Amino acid sequence: MRGTIGAAPFDLDLVVRSHGWYDLPPFEWDAASRSLSFRARVDRAVASVTVRPGNGGVGWAARGAEGLPASRVARVVRRVLDLDADLSGFHAACRERSAQGFGWIAERGAGRLLKSPSLFEDAVKVLLTTNCSWALTRSMVTNLVSSCRDGGAFPEAAAVAALPERSLREEVRTGYRAPFLLAFAGRVASGALDLSRWEEAGRPDAEVEGEIRAEKGFGPYAADTLMRLLGRHARLGLDSWSRKKVAELRFRGRKGKDARVERFYAPFGRWAGLAFWLDVTRDWHDGGESLWP
Repeated sequence: MRGTIGAAPFDLDLVVRSHGWYDLPPFEWDAASRSLSFRARVDRAVASVTVRPGNGGVGWAARGAEGLPASRVARVVRRVLDLDADLSGFHAACRERSAQGFGWIAERGAGRLLKSPSLFEDAVKVLLTTNCSWALTRSMVTNLVSSCRDGGAFPEAAAVAALPERSLREEVRTGYRAPFLLAFAGRVASGALDLSRWEEAGRPDAEVEGEIRAEKGFGPYAADTLMRLLGRHARLGLDSWSRKKVAELRFRGRKGKDARVERFYAPFGRWAGLAFWLDVTRDWHDGGESLWP
């Protein structure tokens, strides 16, 4: 099964390398062929999907979804590549601030962020990035996918909730995160937590953030990261790495209070966090430094 999705401007490399998910299973990024592959649940089937740059957008091919409408696969691809994000207002703001070095964002159509096929997968991966190295995050995600044996796709909430805590600690190596992960997966699986509510565009940021923070294990960093993946960019989501990076980029290496950084990006309004993120990660995309991670 194959299809194409129009999107302009669109740069697959920018989306894939927008952050580290491409380096975590079930994603596989082939830089040489500029193709992103992943396994995703489409209805009840597990499909192997590959996307590549297309003429004016993206082309996709899927195996394992035979008999399903192509629109079902396309919907997953649209989510993964953030194709439904309306960035016109953001790009206009970037063009207005070209003199400050933001023009490249509009010129290249940057701003879409790589997402997982499901919000549950995004949330669990965020939880597994807390207080650890990227190598450990990669190991935990790899072990979790392997432990659940779900056709290579990321496990559903019920499968994670069914794992013994000891298995999560000793085999998946989640450490102190194990009870948080079990509680979160259990609430999603039982229906006590409806993640689709976090995706409702009309809800205030503070309300959604409060619900995320109410989940054990989701502190300020995890909440800010997940809010970014939800397309809610009003907050910057500062951490130790980005504080150091923005000081080098914008303040001649002088570290200061977060309020100073917030004032600098405040003119972007609800897009402040996205402007900040693209600013501190620009060298991932322009060859100025070795690409992350």
